[in-house]
Amino acid sequence: MTYVSFLRAECHLVWRRKQNVINSVLFFLLVIVLFPLGIDATPMFLSKAASGIIWCAAALAILTSVESLFKEDYHDGSLEQWLVSGLSVPILVLIKMTLHWLFIALPLLLLLPVLSEVLYLPDNSFWPLFISIVLATPSLFLLGGIGSAVTVSLRQGGVLMILIILPLYLPIIIFATSVTKAAQVGLPYDAPLAILAAIFLVSLVVSPLMTAISIKASVN
Repeated sequence: MTYVSFLRAECHLVWRRKQNVINSVLFFLLVIVLFPLGIDATPMFLSKAASGIIWCAAALAILTSVESLFKEDYHDGSLEQWLVSGLSVPILVLIKMTLHWLFIALPLLLLLPVLSEVLYLPDNSFWPLFISIVLATPSLFLLGGIGSAVTVSLRQGGVLMILIILPLYLPIIIFATSVTKAAQVGLPYDAPLAILAAIFLVSLVVSPLMTAISIKASVN
């Protein structure tokens, strides 16, 4: 096995399991549609809450998708093949997470212009929201991968994974929504963007290593 053959196999695997991607996107849409109906559907409320609704829906959709990130690989023995392949497991983890981010985040970004109009997001907040999603959703996947790897060998590990990962998601959601809130009132939003970038860089370094260690512990 080489990194290129692994990448091809993962692309094929994601395509074969495309229902998971479709479910995550549908879940994202359902949360955005149902949230205003349950709280307040007036333009005045939605224009202020739009970025928060979109960010909560995105975080929950990503959380549902990463819960089973390594599950089938664990059950069909693929994770054992990773460990004996001689390749760097953190790099394999990073390749898998990058592919899943592309397949989940790109549809969300493509839907963003329509959803922004539906939720009456102010025009001056669209691009800050777009940039925050591009910058911060990789961190959600990277951190979620740790929880998925820790609980991969557990039969009912979904709840435990959420308890482990959700506290790590909170700072990302807080700073991401701060970006659009600052843009709405005309304030600079460089600082929260810089913090999101820092979180991404730390996650990029730490998460693949922690995930690889968790996979080795779960398989052994």
